[in-house]
Amino acid sequence: MITVASIMFALFFAIIMRGFQKGSYAKMKENAIESYSGYLQIHKKGYWDDKNIDNIFSLDSETIIQLETDPRVKQIIPRLESFALASSGESTKGVVVMGISPEKEDQMTKIKSYLTEGEFIAKNDKEILVAQELAQFLNIKIKDTLVLFSTGHHGSTAAGLFEVKGILKLPTPEMNRGTVYLPIQEAQAFFSTDNQFTALVFDIYEIDDARAIQKMAENALDLENYEVLGWEVMNKELLQMIESDNAGGIIMVAILYMVIAFGIFGTVLMMTNERIREFSVMVSVGMQKNKLAFIVVIELLFLTVLAVIAGIIISLPVMIYFVYNPIRFTGEALDAMKDFNFEPIMPMSMEPEIFMFQAISIAMISLIAMSYPTIKIMTLNVVNGLRS
Repeated sequence: MITVASIMFALFFAIIMRGFQKGSYAKMKENAIESYSGYLQIHKKGYWDDKNIDNIFSLDSETIIQLETDPRVKQIIPRLESFALASSGESTKGVVVMGISPEKEDQMTKIKSYLTEGEFIAKNDKEILVAQELAQFLNIKIKDTLVLFSTGHHGSTAAGLFEVKGILKLPTPEMNRGTVYLPIQEAQAFFSTDNQFTALVFDIYEIDDARAIQKMAENALDLENYEVLGWEVMNKELLQMIESDNAGGIIMVAILYMVIAFGIFGTVLMMTNERIREFSVMVSVGMQKNKLAFIVVIELLFLTVLAVIAGIIISLPVMIYFVYNPIRFTGEALDAMKDFNFEPIMPMSMEPEIFMFQAISIAMISLIAMSYPTIKIMTLNVVNGLRS
């Protein structure tokens, strides 16, 4: 029972830890995808490496409708993104100008929820939304006028006066320091791009469908002129961070498995060496060594299966609780999470592979431990065993 308990609790902690890790990774990906990049983006070929206003494209409405009517696609969001100088009074700062379709953008990025002052822009507005820290730097408020100056398509001059309709507190510090939003039609007029975009962003229902949808989009487009990038390519830094953290988690699980391995092997060693006389008597009265070894293996297998089932059973209520009540960060941890554009919670994942991986790992450790009593019984010297 002590051995079963040690395996059970080690397995419990391994499952809970991996559940929190997997849940956090999934939430990080969701935050990165739904706050900016989307699941897929269509660009003019080469745009992602050279985000220049001249690397814009247009796509006929029939192709867009064809892509958007796929049942796996929620919507396709047009964007026009470039850079400009923003000026108010004597203050000037370089900013990112995002031309968006307000209603569609809000459905994916929930940008309207970041509004702290004023009103959200509508499709045909000529007003602008300004990030909070940028507004503070330029000392502008609602109804004030912001001057934007930039280079438009093919070197044309882009200059305009825009009334501030709303102020946003964006979750990413970098975006909060220098981002303005315009309705996409107004942005196209400002940069003289006509009805063209820098990106078409895919919002889909299931992240697992992203690669299939990417192939579908690639088949519908001329890849000599367009590129279709998945969220993995657009969030390489995040994935590298996740892989690094995951490696640390695997090391911690490996330490727990070492505890389990020593617990199992200690039990096997004790129950084998203390029963040498018993085994010798059984063999001497006609018990075949291979059958005796099989019985001992079954005993150990029963012990391991009991511990694994118990570990999974006691972990399930805890995991179910945290699935519906994720841990919420406060204080400095809250600020740190927001700085990285992560929702300040630690969710739980109940992916089946978490349980399967732990069960398979324990089974492999048990199989290795089973080799000792098997070898010991098959090489048993009955005479010496009876004298023990």
